[in-house]
Amino acid sequence: MCKTTDIDTKRILIVGAGPAGLLAAILFLRRNLLTSSTKYQVTLIDPGTDYGKLDEEGLARARSWMIGLSCHGLSSIREVPGLYEDYIRGLGVDTVKAVIGITKKIKFTLKASDFIPEDSAFTVDRNYICAALSRYLNDNFEKDGNFISHYNTKALYVDGDNKCVIARPKNESNVNITDMNLDYDILLGCDGIRSIVRNAFLSTHRDFEFDLRGSFGYGKSVHVALPEDVEDGTFMIINECLPGWVSFVLPESGQKLNVALGTRLDKECCVELKSSDPKVVADYFREHWHAFDIDCDEVGEQWVQQGWNTVGQVHCNFYHSEPLRALLLGDAAHATCPNIGQGMNTALADASALNSLLNDHKDDWDVVLPKFSELRVKEGNALTDLSFHTYSLSPGQQITLMVRQNVRIALNKLLPWIVDRDPMYEIPRGMKLSEAYHRMSKLGVIQRVRRNNDDMMRSHFEKSVGMVRDDESAGIMNKMFRYVMVPVFVACAVAVLFGDKISQQ
Repeated sequence: MCKTTDIDTKRILIVGAGPAGLLAAILFLRRNLLTSSTKYQVTLIDPGTDYGKLDEEGLARARSWMIGLSCHGLSSIREVPGLYEDYIRGLGVDTVKAVIGITKKIKFTLKASDFIPEDSAFTVDRNYICAALSRYLNDNFEKDGNFISHYNTKALYVDGDNKCVIARPKNESNVNITDMNLDYDILLGCDGIRSIVRNAFLSTHRDFEFDLRGSFGYGKSVHVALPEDVEDGTFMIINECLPGWVSFVLPESGQKLNVALGTRLDKECCVELKSSDPKVVADYFREHWHAFDIDCDEVGEQWVQQGWNTVGQVHCNFYHSEPLRALLLGDAAHATCPNIGQGMNTALADASALNSLLNDHKDDWDVVLPKFSELRVKEGNALTDLSFHTYSLSPGQQITLMVRQNVRIALNKLLPWIVDRDPMYEIPRGMKLSEAYHRMSKLGVIQRVRRNNDDMMRSHFEKSVGMVRDDESAGIMNKMFRYVMVPVFVACAVAVLFGDKISQQ
């Protein structure tokens, strides 16, 4: 008599259809094809539209900003046969070289092949990646009874006691719409920096710690035509691209460049860049922009049509909840500033790591939940801190860091048996973020930059809310005390302690 095998069914609810959520959905549904002991029913909800259903014109209108896709993200995508080859490849621009502009006259140029393997890094629009992942999901599982998607649906609240999420579909026809109760066995919070799943962690765990703060900067981004003197596939970091501003320039598909410009929060923006007149902005760029030829009139038009952008960052001390039966992935766990271009890569790696844990522990979620935190918390926190604390808010310190980094690269080429490669250039090649963090700490970079950045941010906060004032009279008295009274006190102390000996001599 044949022995029947009990099949365990798990209802997976994924909140957020970003890179982490979409890849996780694909990996869960593929497990149904590969294993027989556990079946997964996947429900995906997101407040936005399904980019995978948009045509080329519609996707172009939904264009976001260019981001880097490198080893950690690509290796995660390549775990799914055909996903990279049939859906991802060709969406972006391969990186061929990097230009580091320290000043107007001092620039370093590096070949991409010197620090990344061939076909292992390119820049791509974030929404194009989401569209590709969604198309794969729809093409392979849209008619699968184990998959349901609810786009244009906002998650409102996690009811941890009853293991369900209350969600509200978008009301576009002004009819009465009832909120949805979506039950789950396992909940994945892939819902970004303002995560409602993470909110449930706060109300459930007294020992859950997280902070959400800005990256002490603001700026704007523009899309410009590729200049004749810039090779397609060139990535740039330009210090002082405008007075007091830094620019990250990424190659963009269609012979374009995505130019992101930012400055510190404590710096007052010049009146020209705050103007609503595109001609005023264009004239300012003509006078000050020096990195490469740029259509200043087009920049002016784009500049005035958008608001100021800010970027937040998140740290959490764990990513799993056993009472909630939930995990945090992507920006919900470790939102970061884009300085090292690893945010989306780490989000994709989160989904891949979860799939590997399910393989290793035979779908035993009691083991997988805490193991996920053990494996990913160090990577997520390393990501956020490497992004923010290897780039200094102080222009002087940043120039010093850039010079030292390029000297290290040169010495490594000459004396590789004595000088190791720069850890930051090992990340695109596959080095774990936690290992890069360890090495940068050993070099003392993290500590120096963190001390400087934290001091500047705290000082600005204290002054901006009125805890500390720029009091001129108090400043004069402090200087008098420092330069006049302190020496007097020291002289008096010396006289009291050693006066008898001095008089005897």
